[in-house]
Amino acid sequence: MRRRIVWTLLVALALPLSATPARAEAGTTYYVDAESGDDSASGTGEASAWKSLARAGRLTLGPGDRLLFRAGQRWSGQLTVQGAGQPGRPALVGSYGTGARPVIDGQGRFDAAMRVSNVHDFVVDGLEVTNHSADISVYRSGVNLFAKDAGRLENVTLRNLNIHGVNGQGGHSVAAAGLLISIRGNQVPTYFHNLVVEKNEISDIGSYGIIMWSTWSRRNGMTSLYPVETGIQDSEVVTWTPSTGVRIRDNHIHDVTGGGITPMHTKGAVIEGNKVERAVRGRTKTTGGNVGIWWQGNDDIVVQHNEVSHTGFNGPGSDGHGFDNDADNNRSLIQYNYSHDNDGGFFLAVSFAAAPTRDTVVRYNISRNDGYESMAASTATTNTHFHNNTIYATTRVVEVAPPFSGAGKYPLERIVRLYNNAAGVTVRNNVFVNLQGAGFDNKNGIVYDHNLYWGTAQPPTGNDHAAITADPRLAAPGQEAPDSYRPLEGSPVFNGGVSVDADRDYAGVAVPDGAPDLGAFQRDLAPAEVSSSLVPKGHLDRVADRDQAGYWESVPKPRLPGVLDLTYDSARTFGAVTLSASRALSHGPTDVDVQTFDGTGWVTRASGRLTWKSDDDSVERQTVRLPGSVTTDRVRLVVKAAGEGRLRINEVALAVPAASEPYRPAPATLVTTTFTTSPSHTVDSLTDGDPSSPWSSASTGVSLPGEFVVDYGRARQITTLTLHTAWGKGQGITDVSLETWDGSAWMPQVAHHLIDWQESSAKVETSTITLPKPVTTQKLRLTVHRANLQWGNLALYEIVAA
Repeated sequence: MRRRIVWTLLVALALPLSATPARAEAGTTYYVDAESGDDSASGTGEASAWKSLARAGRLTLGPGDRLLFRAGQRWSGQLTVQGAGQPGRPALVGSYGTGARPVIDGQGRFDAAMRVSNVHDFVVDGLEVTNHSADISVYRSGVNLFAKDAGRLENVTLRNLNIHGVNGQGGHSVAAAGLLISIRGNQVPTYFHNLVVEKNEISDIGSYGIIMWSTWSRRNGMTSLYPVETGIQDSEVVTWTPSTGVRIRDNHIHDVTGGGITPMHTKGAVIEGNKVERAVRGRTKTTGGNVGIWWQGNDDIVVQHNEVSHTGFNGPGSDGHGFDNDADNNRSLIQYNYSHDNDGGFFLAVSFAAAPTRDTVVRYNISRNDGYESMAASTATTNTHFHNNTIYATTRVVEVAPPFSGAGKYPLERIVRLYNNAAGVTVRNNVFVNLQGAGFDNKNGIVYDHNLYWGTAQPPTGNDHAAITADPRLAAPGQEAPDSYRPLEGSPVFNGGVSVDADRDYAGVAVPDGAPDLGAFQRDLAPAEVSSSLVPKGHLDRVADRDQAGYWESVPKPRLPGVLDLTYDSARTFGAVTLSASRALSHGPTDVDVQTFDGTGWVTRASGRLTWKSDDDSVERQTVRLPGSVTTDRVRLVVKAAGEGRLRINEVALAVPAASEPYRPAPATLVTTTFTTSPSHTVDSLTDGDPSSPWSSASTGVSLPGEFVVDYGRARQITTLTLHTAWGKGQGITDVSLETWDGSAWMPQVAHHLIDWQESSAKVETSTITLPKPVTTQKLRLTVHRANLQWGNLALYEIVAA
C-alpha cells in the first residue's frame, strides 16, 4: 500500500497544473446524516451532510463516487439509487462512522424500500433494510436491483446487507422478495455480467428471500413470466438473453414464506456457500408451496456447498424440498450440499413438455432426515443422474396442520421417485440408509447401478446391477454434523462403485483411480507412483496426478515397445483404462497392452489400437476395455507404437464402466407388444410392480386387434390375471382374450373378456380375468379386440398374474 501511495503522488506531481488531480480520480464522497444533516448543504463532508432519502435519491453516482449513510441511524421512506462507475472505479452506497448498520425503513409504503436502477460497476454494502406494514394485502420487497432496456450491466455487487421484516401476502409471488433482482423491457437486450450477491442476511420475509428474473427469457415453451404475479404481459417477454457470471454466495436466508434462493435466466451461475433455513414457513396463504433453493430457465448452473434445512411442506405436489431443478434448465450441477429436515425431501427435478429440463447431475450431497421423497424426477425431465450421494432416511412423519390445503400426516414414501414421463434417470454409487423402508421406483427405464442399501427389508436388489446390502458403517449416523456420515474403516462402501465424471468428494478429497467409494465421501488415497523404461524419467508423475492439463513427454522417437508401471498404495478395482493426450495425432500412443501383476508375473488383460483425431492442445481420451474387472495394486501400460516424434501422455486413469441399461435379472419377466409404443411410456411398465406407471401406445395409428405377450422366464401357476388402468373411459381396453403357452402352442383360456371402465380420471381401476382352472405356464398372450380410443391411444398400467 505504501508503494502505491508514493507512485500516485509521483504521477500527480508529474502532471501539469491544469490536469485533474488524484482526488478527482477517487470520485466524490457524499454523506447523509438523519439527525444533523441539511438537504441544502453540499453533502460532500460529514459536517455538510444531507439529511433525507429524497435528497440522496436525486444523486446520480459516477466512477469512484460514494454515497454514505451514518451508522446507527434510521431513515423512513424509499431510497432510490442510480448511476454507474467504471471498471476498477465502482460507485458505492454504504455507511460511515461507528455503530450498527444504517437502516432504510420503507414502512410498507413502497413496493421496495430501496431501488437500485440500471447501474454498473456498482457496490451496495453494509445497510439494513426493512419494509413492514400492518397491511398484508400486497406483496413488497426490501431491496430491488432493477434494470430495463439498459444493455450489458457489469460488475454489480450487493453485500453485507441485513434485509428483514418485509411482509406481504405470506405466499410466494415472484414479484416480491427480501432481495428482488428484476430485468424488464423488450427493446435493448439487458443482462447483468459479473453480478455478485454475497454475505447478506435476509429473514422474516413474506415471500422469497432472493429471487432473480428477466423478461429476456423467451425460449422453447417459456413464453410468459408469471403474469398474474408480476403484471408483465406476454408481449414483453422476448428472446432468452441470460445474465452471466452471477455469483450468489455465503448468504444466510431464514424464515421466509416463499423460496429461499431462486435464480432465473442465467448462464454459468454459481450458487454456493449459502445457508437457507425455514423457507416456506409462516405462510398466511394456505395453498401451494415452494423450495429452499430452486432455479428456472438457466444453463450450466452450479449449486454447491449450500446447507438447506427445515423447508415447509403442504402435502404431495406442493414441493417442500431442499433443492429443485425446475423448468427449462440445461446441464445443472448440484454437488457438495447438505440437506436436512426438509419436509418435502432433498431434491426434485421437474418441468413441462414445452420447456424440458435436461442433463442434471446430483452428486456428492448428504441428505439427513428429509421427508416424503428423498430424490425425485418428474415431468419432461431427461437425463437426471444421481450418484455418490449419502441418504440417511428416518421414520419421521411430516404433519401438515389445518387450515393448510394439504393437511395430513406424511411418512417418507419414496427414496427414489419418478413421476410421469421422467426419462434417462440413473442412480449410481449412492449410500441409502433407509430406516423407514421406503420404496424405490423402478420404471421408465431407470438404471440402478452399484448402490448400497441398508435399514430396509426390501431393497431393490433385483433392479440394481451390483447392489450391496450391508451396514455402511457410518461414523455417527443420525447426528447433525455432515462428517457423521463419513464411512469408518472396514466399510463395505470402499472401492465399491463405478466410474462417474467427478474430481472431488463432499469434503474436497480427490476421487481415486479405479472404483470410487460409494456415497458422499472418498478415502484420501495417494495417486499411483509411476516408473518407466522410457526416457526422460522427469515428470512421470504427471500421468497419474489426476490433472488432464499436465503431460509427460518422451525424447524424440523413443525406443518402443516401452512400459509405464503404475503402483498404488492400496488395491484398485478397474475394468478399463483411459488414456488422455494432447497433440495426440502426432504424439499419442496408438497400440498398447494393459497388464496387471498377479504376484509372480505380468498378465496381459487387454490390448487396444487407439485412433486419435486432433493435433492441437485440446485433450483427447481413448479407452481400452478389459473383458472383466480386475483388482490389483500394480498396472503396466505397454506402448508398442505411437505417432511420429515424441510420445506424449497426459493421464493414465483406471475406470469401472457404468451400466447403461436397466438391470434385468435372469430369468426375467419380458413383455412385448405388437402396438407401436409411446417413447415415454415403455412396455416394461406393465410388470414393474407399480400400478401408477403406465404403458401407452402411440397417439395415432392404433390398429386392432393387437397383442401383448408376457414371458415370465420360468414356469409359474396362474389362476387370475388382473389388468390395471387409469383414465379407462378414454384409453382403456374393453375387449380382450387370454391364452397361455403349453410349450409348443397357445392354449385359449378366456375369450372376449369385456371391461366397462368407470373412471375418466387418474384413479387406477382394475379388472380381473379368472381362468377356468389354474394353469402352469411360462408365457401368456393377451389379444386386444376393442378399446376406448378417445384420445387416439390406448393405455395399460399393470398386468398382475396370481
